[in-house]
Amino acid sequence: MHIVVTLKQVFDPNTPPVLLQVAPDEKSIEMRSGMSPVLNGYDANAVEEALKIKESVGGTVTVVTVGDDQAIAQLRRAIAMGADGGIHISGATGLGCDSFVIADQLARAIRKIGNVDLVLSGKASSDTDAGQTHLILAEKLGFASISPVKAIVQVETDALVADRMGEDVTQRLKARLPLLIGISNEINKPRTAGLKGVMMAKKVVIPTWTEADLGELSSAPVVKLKRLYIKPPVKVDTVMISEGSDEANGRALADRLVQEGVI
Repeated sequence: MHIVVTLKQVFDPNTPPVLLQVAPDEKSIEMRSGMSPVLNGYDANAVEEALKIKESVGGTVTVVTVGDDQAIAQLRRAIAMGADGGIHISGATGLGCDSFVIADQLARAIRKIGNVDLVLSGKASSDTDAGQTHLILAEKLGFASISPVKAIVQVETDALVADRMGEDVTQRLKARLPLLIGISNEINKPRTAGLKGVMMAKKVVIPTWTEADLGELSSAPVVKLKRLYIKPPVKVDTVMISEGSDEANGRALADRLVQEGVI
């Protein structure tokens, strides 16, 4: 079985807002401190699940990402975890990127790889939380899709059984391969790569494919970001009233609330 996992690099979701700022082009976000991007959390779950399937039924796991040269680091992380190889597609990513174009690039790359049985993608990315790209990708590939999935129950030679999350129910679905699965974080806990895997991943040759390698773009951008805004953090002054008795502190608090126009 040949499994492809799509990856995306994102800003660390734990980054304090004060370290983010709108870039001069007003269409992207940059880090004030120069911190490096990280692998999207749902995509890490997708890599882990692909490795579990490989360990169970055998096969090959290839990871693919669209992005700048920094994105190659996310491919190496997945290879260190146990993926067999990676493909880097040179292209822009970030908040201003069109999901249709990214899906189109991924679809052409997967067709170029050839003989892919299963595609695993995170159900969304932590930067936009749009959850669109993987579903558009399935449509472009002509694959059936199930998303969001919290468990892969059974993998057969030509089919797969998965538990799909609904608002109030869980659906157990069976679909024939080839298939695309949108992975949720409930499905597993991604493994930590060992030192041996990290060292091996550094030596793996990762090809970079350009638009010329993929062929003509079949989807023109549908959505174009005009300007990006970030709401500045609200600064709040704090006053501690704790020096007197409870009764005195209560009167002082009431006086301050009146002074501030709260009551």
